Amino acid sequence: MTAPLTRWIARAAVLLCLAAPAARAEPSPFQPGEELEYGIDFLGIRTAEGRISVGRPEGAVWPVMAQAQTDGIAKAIDIRQHWVSYWDAEARVPRGNDLRAVEMGYRHADRASFDRERGKATVVVQRKDRRTEDVVDVPRDAQDVAGAILWLRHQPMEVGRHLEVPVLTGTRVFTLTADVLGREAVSTPAGRFEAFKVQVRTGFSGKFSTRRDTFIWFSSDARRVPVRVSADFAVGSIVATLTSYRPGGELAQR
Repeated sequence: MTAPLTRWIARAAVLLCLAAPAARAEPSPFQPGEELEYGIDFLGIRTAEGRISVGRPEGAVWPVMAQAQTDGIAKAIDIRQHWVSYWDAEARVPRGNDLRAVEMGYRHADRASFDRERGKATVVVQRKDRRTEDVVDVPRDAQDVAGAILWLRHQPMEVGRHLEVPVLTGTRVFTLTADVLGREAVSTPAGRFEAFKVQVRTGFSGKFSTRRDTFIWFSSDARRVPVRVSADFAVGSIVATLTSYRPGGELAQR
């Protein structure tokens, strides 16, 4: 398994985790305690599994954790990714994020923090003995990749709606656009869902550029759970499918 493919696995897990802002009075579609698990297929073969969970709040900050590791025929290769986005549940933007990764014995770490008042983000990349730190200009409402998915889950969906949000990836900002195409029934190991099919255009480049648009199916209920993701990257096509879901907070008690 090549290094670009291992980075793709991390990107796939993060993609799980992806207009006018929703009214703040509307309750969040997810709550602390929510857990989602996914099977990730590369070129039609199971190669990884992913897990997203919303951790214990610290004030307004909810840690949203996305984890991925090799599975299936690739399980013998030790590849693990652990991403945490520190989601501000009141402002509905991330305050920062951390990535820790092991790729066949090679360890690396990335970190980003947002200064919303100044419109800046500090990005730190650690590779073995090399450390770089950059301060980049970002819109005050910029998301990270995981934050963009959380932001989309907050948006009321109806067929024909168009959404846009700025996203920071690495030291680069792009505009993620999403169009709600229609409603479909989606069968997964976690159950059958009525879902909105959303076409997403990203600004990833290089190995992670998409030959076609990415599609995400969000459940049509108030939770707007991402139940399936389909993408065709330069390194190959992937499909991530929900295998298990546990709601959090008040939803878990209903």
